[in-house]
Amino acid sequence: MIPLTDNPAQSLDQDWFGFDPYVRELHAAVLAAEPLPLTVGVFGSWGTGKSSFLQMWRHLFDGVPGTRTVWFNPWKYDRKVEVWAALLHTILAEIEQNEGLKDRAGRLARAATWLSLRAGLGHAASLATAGIIGREDIDALLDTFSAEDAEEYRRVNGFEHEFADAVEQFVGPEGRLVIFIDDLDRCTPEAAVTVLESLKLFLGQARCVFVLALDVDVLAAVATNKFGAELSGAPQEAVSGMAYLEKIVQLPFFLPDIGFPSLRAALAPYVGDLGGSDAFWDLVRIGLGTNPRRVKRYVNVLNLAAAVHRRIHGDDGARRRLQLAELLIIRSEHRAFFHTLTRQPDAWRLLEVTVEQIMQRPAGRDLVLAQLPPYLASFSRDEALLRLLETCPGAYNDHPPAPEGHEVVQMISTLRVASGPLLPGDGE
Repeated sequence: MIPLTDNPAQSLDQDWFGFDPYVRELHAAVLAAEPLPLTVGVFGSWGTGKSSFLQMWRHLFDGVPGTRTVWFNPWKYDRKVEVWAALLHTILAEIEQNEGLKDRAGRLARAATWLSLRAGLGHAASLATAGIIGREDIDALLDTFSAEDAEEYRRVNGFEHEFADAVEQFVGPEGRLVIFIDDLDRCTPEAAVTVLESLKLFLGQARCVFVLALDVDVLAAVATNKFGAELSGAPQEAVSGMAYLEKIVQLPFFLPDIGFPSLRAALAPYVGDLGGSDAFWDLVRIGLGTNPRRVKRYVNVLNLAAAVHRRIHGDDGARRRLQLAELLIIRSEHRAFFHTLTRQPDAWRLLEVTVEQIMQRPAGRDLVLAQLPPYLASFSRDEALLRLLETCPGAYNDHPPAPEGHEVVQMISTLRVASGPLLPGDGE
């Protein structure tokens, strides 16, 4: 058993899901974009391949004259240091690699410290400068704060121009610094907004491309939490994630849906003799959908459960692995029915037989369902569960019938061993 990892693809030759043409088109658009700066949003829900997309894109920048890239994972710093400070430090650390820019990086750090203190981020200022400014310098800056708005504007504008000059010296007058900000939606809402707001400090005139990977729905909740109370009675829809993004992102890109044939082709080598089973892949498609991260995790648990069951109870071949595959989906997606199986293990076979009868006589559906015992009556209205059970011998030649009650008990025990303690109510 070789576990599937969640590591993102690193280059286009590792493209499992057909991102290649989208990466190349977006890459060409960004290379042609003028004037800079530019902010690109790569949007997709959890587990749909945002990190892989960004890594493949970053690989395309290798060797492009006048282009440098920076990779930033804000969630690594979330709740440890100010994410704003960590972002600034990451960018300045890259620029400091140029010996001729060390002094300028120091001036940027001092200006950023002032801005941090004015924004109430003083406790993170020394972290933001990576030691360029010591605690005593911060205290001195605090003592000399100016309350005049004009002075504040001068410092803000000075920082923007100084940053723009440093970037131009770093990448050249026609180059660009591409900053990939990944996993923003894994941060706390406060940290995510801090990162987005901090981009205003850099956008000015710098030759930068900021690439943000995030989930629009998560950002909508973030924006509502952050700004809802500040709008004093404004309609809730005014705080939508998209409305907020329009102020920051000039080029939005939504990850394409991953086709199930692509997912099947990519993962088939990892499920042994189930790789060619139509019944198995229909279980996956109907029960779990096409989220790569979710299906990878499912395959890992299934392989471990099958190995444990084989060691304890002997090898029942593809028949048992298909039954375990279905039980795993029942356990994660149909909790109430799984609880029923821990008490009434014959319920699986009874409900599957009922579904087969409905498939053979669709017109008699209501009459067939009415014959179910009371403890199964509620599941007759669970359309998702019934669709899952339709992947039965009546539909697929390679699908075994539902297991006998004592076999269900064995498999539930196997899952308890192979995938950790079951959740409350699972019969433990």
